Amino acid sequence: MKEKIITIGTGVICLVLLAAQSFAQQLADINSNPWYKAKKINDRVWRISDGYVDNIYLIEGKDSALLFDTGLGPANLKDFVSRLTRLPLIVVNSHSHPDHSGADYQFPKVYAHPKDFEMIRLFSSNYIRKTMQMTMVGIRIPDSLKYPVTDTLYPVNLFPIVEGHVFDLGDRKLEVIEVPGHTPGSICLLDHKDKVLYTGDNDNTLVWLQPRDAMPLEIYLQSLKKINNRAAEFTILFPGHGEPIDSDFIKDQIACAEQIIAGNCVGKPYTSFAGNGLVCAYGRAQIAYDPKKIKVN
Repeated sequence: MKEKIITIGTGVICLVLLAAQSFAQQLADINSNPWYKAKKINDRVWRISDGYVDNIYLIEGKDSALLFDTGLGPANLKDFVSRLTRLPLIVVNSHSHPDHSGADYQFPKVYAHPKDFEMIRLFSSNYIRKTMQMTMVGIRIPDSLKYPVTDTLYPVNLFPIVEGHVFDLGDRKLEVIEVPGHTPGSICLLDHKDKVLYTGDNDNTLVWLQPRDAMPLEIYLQSLKKINNRAAEFTILFPGHGEPIDSDFIKDQIACAEQIIAGNCVGKPYTSFAGNGLVCAYGRAQIAYDPKKIKVN
């Protein structure tokens, strides 16, 4: 009997090792894509690097999967994601900017906040798409990896989501939290199961409030305080750019915004393709802002 148990145990170990090797080979094959790279960061959660520019998140539940943001859109994201999950897919935009909504045209249905609908549709134009493709410095995408739409785009079919909407993936629920600031319709998703907040561009180590479509700093501060009031519900932030960061980071952001509003931070000039302004820092947080859009009129 003992020998039989040992034999069965060895067989199980061999199966586990073979499965691990198969998974590693599958991931290596997936990550041979020169534009997208996938990394498993949680149980049934993938972070997809979009040309090393921004983060796309794929979150699986029992019944369906959710894709949070679609990146710049120059390559075939739809097929790349299909190699990671076979579950029915829900696509959600954190906000309108083209490095987060650029591949919306590849999917039949996209959820977003209605205040960002107009900008999402603008950034889905052929002109903007070609402009985004110019960001692929040093990386050539073979025609076989591009999405098979060249001269025209599928119209983006947008569906509204607002505060409190819950995406039920089966054994995982993701709650929509409105965080106007970076754009009027910016949202976060709260994963109650993993105690994770997916933040889009609301909680990057450098947040842009200097673009023309950004809200006044006072409104952004209200959004920061709002999610900080719920900090007991999550322990980590998964931002739209950069690495995960602990939830205490929000306190640095709040302090940075308050310093600017109180006039206690002398901003340094900040230049970017999305608009110029000033930048202030506090702890780990930086905010680039328009000095003419600090308080709500």
